[in-house]
Amino acid sequence: MNVAKFTLPALLMTVTLLAPLRASASNYPPDYDVCGPDEYAYAGPFELILDTVDMKDHAQLTVAYDGYLRDLYADEDINIYISLNGHDAFIGASAGVNDDAYIFLDSGPRNCVWCATNYSGNPSACDGFEPQYDSSGGWVCQAPSSLEEHMFFWAFDAWGDRNAWDIYVAAEANGAWDSNWGNNYYARFEADHSCY
Repeated sequence: MNVAKFTLPALLMTVTLLAPLRASASNYPPDYDVCGPDEYAYAGPFELILDTVDMKDHAQLTVAYDGYLRDLYADEDINIYISLNGHDAFIGASAGVNDDAYIFLDSGPRNCVWCATNYSGNPSACDGFEPQYDSSGGWVCQAPSSLEEHMFFWAFDAWGDRNAWDIYVAAEANGAWDSNWGNNYYARFEADHSCY
């Protein structure tokens, strides 16, 4: 029996089975969510949902409110006070699909579209797009709003890793407050330097 005839196929099969099973693509849009799972925190009538979208300085924060003000006022009449690591804002809520009033903040790019080089059928978002030399195209995305830039100012460190987030929230509608007797509700997400 020739040992080489048996050993080579067995070695190739072993290497193939031990190879990483995770494939990666090189052209996902910048707003593609490559991390998971979401993290949750609860503070009184608030649920906070943190979605780390990308490993570096891109996260989404949803603050959902299901307190007593919803029995008295329409969701669109409720405003959410939020402070994230000392930067605060007062944001009008929207009606959520999970029977709550919510706000949504995104620290990174969104609504990305591919703009192909020298293609007349590109979407209007591509108007004025200048591709890199010898490129087939590139992504054009909407940037965070000035409010989101303000809110996420201290959310990430200089290297793009997520700092610990100390968050205070309260709800207001037509002068009525749900604020833990003026103390605001508190939640915290610990610092994280990875997707998982």
